[in-house]
Amino acid sequence: MNTIKKDVKDGLRDQEAEGRTQQAKGAFNEAKGKVKKAVGDAFDDKSLQAEGASDQVKGNVQKNVGDAHADAARAAKRAID
Repeated sequence: MNTIKKDVKDGLRDQEAEGRTQQAKGAFNEAKGKVKKAVGDAFDDKSLQAEGASDQVKGNVQKNVGDAHADAARAAKRAID
């Protein structure tokens, strides 16, 4: 039984790490979007402004999904303990 519990906890640790990866990717996309939007604003480029806004939304969603993923894995690990 201890082997199964260890395997499950290892899997949950991997899932938590995947959530953290999604959070980092989301933060990167948000930052990239802010830069694109700022450049679009500076040059009055509507396309770049829209692309930047889209990247920001994508990043925000990725961060939220990563948060949920990591939090769920952490909660499951605590429940097993």
